[in-house]
Amino acid sequence: MYVPSDWPADRFVPAPGGLHRLHLIEYEGGLRLCEDETGLLVSPTDRRLQRAGLYVTNVRGVKYYPEAARRADLSPGRPLRLVPEPANPHDPFAVAVHPNYGKEAIGYVNKRKARHWSRAIASGASLTAVSLRGTGPGENCEAVAVLAAAHEVVAHLMSPRPLDLPRPVYLR
Repeated sequence: MYVPSDWPADRFVPAPGGLHRLHLIEYEGGLRLCEDETGLLVSPTDRRLQRAGLYVTNVRGVKYYPEAARRADLSPGRPLRLVPEPANPHDPFAVAVHPNYGKEAIGYVNKRKARHWSRAIASGASLTAVSLRGTGPGENCEAVAVLAAAHEVVAHLMSPRPLDLPRPVYLR
């Protein structure tokens, strides 16, 4: 059901001037990347995604910000903001995750990934972030996942998957 890990390392890198051959689809109450050519799902932990400029992670620490998370609309597909915190006393590469409209963090990018995300943002990369998993406002939220990439990439990934592509495997 998932793209095999032994397929080429550049599997998700688009051809020069081309678009990613992926789209976000609804899956088990959230959004998941689906490969256009095969209809296979892409694991959010697939290391090839970062090579293609796609950053995916579970947000850490949501349990420490329950009120902010309850107020926020973290529904799948909702925009989020990534805010680097170079003065963070626990991690100079910390990247806080905020609802698009809010001032309060709802958690942080996984520490292992934050160093790369922070450097990408500091180097001028303009990352647009969306929720892949979360809850609506007024609901308790225990888990949030986020995808970040260039704005035009996120717009493409969120666009409707063309009908002439193979159906996602889990629907066959």
